[in-house]
Amino acid sequence: MSARDFLDLVRRKPFVPFRVITSDGTIYEINHPDLVMAGLSSVIIGYPSEQEPHAYSRYDIVSLRHVVRLEPREEPAET
Repeated sequence: MSARDFLDLVRRKPFVPFRVITSDGTIYEINHPDLVMAGLSSVIIGYPSEQEPHAYSRYDIVSLRHVVRLEPREEPAET
């Protein structure tokens, strides 16, 4: 998986939520473009804060080496 794959989905207009599936079976739900940041070898996936849903309260760093696939969901997100 490449950073370009993530960037293409994050920058899509309108944004469509998507899932990140990793080699160990972990599934991350990306519901807003502000909560994901792609690097060259990893991606930072944020979990929304209760007080501010467009900011993260915690995050995971996921190696792109372990991303098996990205699954766009059908419906555009409400922003």
